[in-house]
Amino acid sequence: MLKNPKAGPARWRDQLMALLLAACASVCAAQDANRSGPLFDALARMDKELFDAAFVNCDANKFRALFTEDAEFYHDRTGLAAGEAARTMKSCPRDNGVTRTLIAESLEVYPMQGYGAIQMGRHVFARKGEPGSEVAKFVHLWKQENGAWRLARVLSFDHKPSSKPE
Repeated sequence: MLKNPKAGPARWRDQLMALLLAACASVCAAQDANRSGPLFDALARMDKELFDAAFVNCDANKFRALFTEDAEFYHDRTGLAAGEAARTMKSCPRDNGVTRTLIAESLEVYPMQGYGAIQMGRHVFARKGEPGSEVAKFVHLWKQENGAWRLARVLSFDHKPSSKPE
């Protein structure tokens, strides 16, 4: 609590500054927790597993195993895929020259008590031999069961041409 402001403007100002710095430190620590730590690291690994299965290794079985039975995938261009349709790779993007790159500084993770965690960020898709790329946002709801992470819900949206080379 601020002491008596009549004690002198300099002292009152110092106390106010100390309170503001403490508040800022608290907010900054909360933001850092969403961008680092054990939960962040675990879901960053899951992001890599998911997109390596889909875009690098084209491993349909691994891709399928990363989803819950009742998975739902909402895409702003293709609509809803649910259950089996969400868990099934339609094609191998690598075979079409498509790559996916996570914008690392955009990744955030938030715990979801009693369920798992929400992961969100941005990524870039590019096609070999074509100019430009596309950037999009994503939100993943990961479910943790028996120590394993599985993807339950996916939102993929705001696909648009990248304004700068990524």
